[in-house]
Amino acid sequence: MSAGDAQKRVQASIDRMVASGAEVGLQVAVVKHGRQVVVDAVSGLGDAHRGVAVTPGMLFYATSTAKGLAAAVAHVLVERGQLDYHRTDHRRSEQRWMNR
Repeated sequence: MSAGDAQKRVQASIDRMVASGAEVGLQVAVVKHGRQVVVDAVSGLGDAHRGVAVTPGMLFYATSTAKGLAAAVAHVLVERGQLDYHRTDHRRSEQRWMNR
């Protein structure tokens, strides 16, 4: 799938979510290999009380939603052998991951 096709499909999906009332506003960004932005889509309102539309640079209050993502990233790193659940020397794992 091309980046243009991915952009169109994601945009259509989030537009449907907003139109159905399932979401008030949201943004989706997909980055390929940590470098190339493949999708940058927004839809709906970022501030429903003031009627302000979502923009690509808008920040959302996300609180605990990052925990699931952090756990998923940790599991992927374990599968790749870049992190070990039982390792006691966390600094070495952290340095290796950050210097990629």
